[in-house]
Amino acid sequence: MATLFRKYALLFLLLSASTLAQNPIYSPTFDDLVHDTLHTQTYFFDDENITITVPKFADNPSQVPVSIDASKIKNPKRMVVFADLNYIPEIMDVDVLRLKPIFSFNIRVAQETPIRVLVQDDKGLWHIGSKNIKSPGGGCASASPEDNKKFALLQGKSKSHTVRQDDSYAINFSIYHPMETGLMFGTAPFYIKHLNLYSNKELIGSMDMTSAISQNPVLTLYTSFGNGNYTIDMEDTDANEYHIQTKFAE
Repeated sequence: MATLFRKYALLFLLLSASTLAQNPIYSPTFDDLVHDTLHTQTYFFDDENITITVPKFADNPSQVPVSIDASKIKNPKRMVVFADLNYIPEIMDVDVLRLKPIFSFNIRVAQETPIRVLVQDDKGLWHIGSKNIKSPGGGCASASPEDNKKFALLQGKSKSHTVRQDDSYAINFSIYHPMETGLMFGTAPFYIKHLNLYSNKELIGSMDMTSAISQNPVLTLYTSFGNGNYTIDMEDTDANEYHIQTKFAE
């Protein structure tokens, strides 16, 4: 019993020390953001098991491609993504369920900023991956270049395709939506705020999104569950609902 107690005490000390480990990319807002997200839950920096891919230099700050691969973390439960120095730092909050922790999407950035990916494992511990995005900035406060009449005609139009990759399905889709941040004078926030992914009416993953996601969102999700036929349901801040059916074509 004493030996077991010492092992747990050592584990606790190691984890406690991890939370105090040096932030691999310093920013003045990280501590507040991680506290608001995790409160007192234990976390540690883990760039070894979370891979974040961004451009070497994001010359278009309103469309910055981001790819995340946290598949080395077994049985992940939740994933949170934020950009430290954005006016809207929160990007997405994912209930992983039967999804793989592998995602691709485009975001806006206000300036050069660290991006963080927080993944909770099945023991309740949070792993944090970090990557710096170099950019001239200005993407968060830029107005939609499209006119209102065009959006009225095209809003909600979507494209999708699903492909087989080894033991998984890659679900690729895009939807026409302004994803307005509300940061420009005379505009109001208007964006897709929630997404559910279903296979034969069974929920296999859900995602809360913010207007930090780029205009006309393009996303890729991965899952080993189902037969390649999926339904994507989305809702925006004006309670508009959007539905995408995607099928795997051999």
